[in-house]
Amino acid sequence: MEERPPKLVDYFVVAGLTETSRPLEEENLHRTSRPLEPIIDVTLIIRAQAEGVPHGFTCIETTPGGHPADLNSSLLLTNQQMYLCYRRGRDKPPITELGVYYEGKEPLRPGFQVIDTTPYSHSANLSSAGPGHQRMFLIYKRAPESFGLNTLGVMDICVINPSKGDGTPHTFCRVERNLSTSMFGPALFLCYKKAMAKTQSLVYEAGMISRFPQADSESFSLPEMVPIFCLPMGATIESWPVNTKYHLPVFSTFVLTGASGEKVNCPPA
Repeated sequence: MEERPPKLVDYFVVAGLTETSRPLEEENLHRTSRPLEPIIDVTLIIRAQAEGVPHGFTCIETTPGGHPADLNSSLLLTNQQMYLCYRRGRDKPPITELGVYYEGKEPLRPGFQVIDTTPYSHSANLSSAGPGHQRMFLIYKRAPESFGLNTLGVMDICVINPSKGDGTPHTFCRVERNLSTSMFGPALFLCYKKAMAKTQSLVYEAGMISRFPQADSESFSLPEMVPIFCLPMGATIESWPVNTKYHLPVFSTFVLTGASGEKVNCPPA
C-alpha cells in the first residue's frame, strides 16, 4: 500500500457558544485566575495627617517582599507616612498608564492627569525637599469614555524596594523613576500590570459549532475535548456599553504539531 505524506490538518473546527453549552459561573468563582476588575482610581494618603484609606480603596502597605511601602520612610524627622491607594471598579474607564512627573522640569505628557492633592486636600508632593525645591507627583492616564473592549487597563499595582531584594514582579511594568527623593533612604519604584479591561460577562463551556469533515476518519477520530482546548477559559457573552467602539477581532498565534509534539511546517506556496 502506498504511504501517503502526513496531512497538515485532519479537521476544521469552529468552537464557541452552542445551545447545549453549560454555564461555568460556579467553576469560575473558585478559579484563582479569574480576572479582577480594572483599577479606575489612584490616590495618596498621609498617615501623619490622620488621613485614612478612602472608602472602596485598597492601601499598599507593604512591598511584595513584605517591607514597608511608606514613600517617605527615609525622612526620620519629617516622615509624613505617605502611602499609595487604589480602587477597582467599572463605573469609570480604566487607568491605562502610571508615571512620575517632575513639575517645571518637563512638560506633562498628553492625556495624563496629576495627583497633586490627597483626598483630604493636603499636598501629594512626593519630594522630600522643602519649599522652593522641585516638586514631584504621581500621574495617570485614563482610557476614553468610548474605550474599546480590548483596551489594556491597569489591573494591579505594587511598590518595590530593590535594596531589600524586591524585584519587578513577573508581567509588571516598572516606572523608572525613584519615588523616594531622599539621598539617605532606599530607592522605591512603582510597578503596574496591564491586561484587557473586559466588561461584565457570562462564561459558558465551549462547544462545537461546526466541523469538516462531518464523519471521523478511520485513522484518527476527532477528540471530544477540542472545543475546550480551543477555548479553555470558555465562551463568553459580554455586556458592552452603548458607546463602545467597533469591536475588532482578537487573534492569537499557535504552532501546529504532530502526535509526537514535533512542529509541522507548511511548505512554501
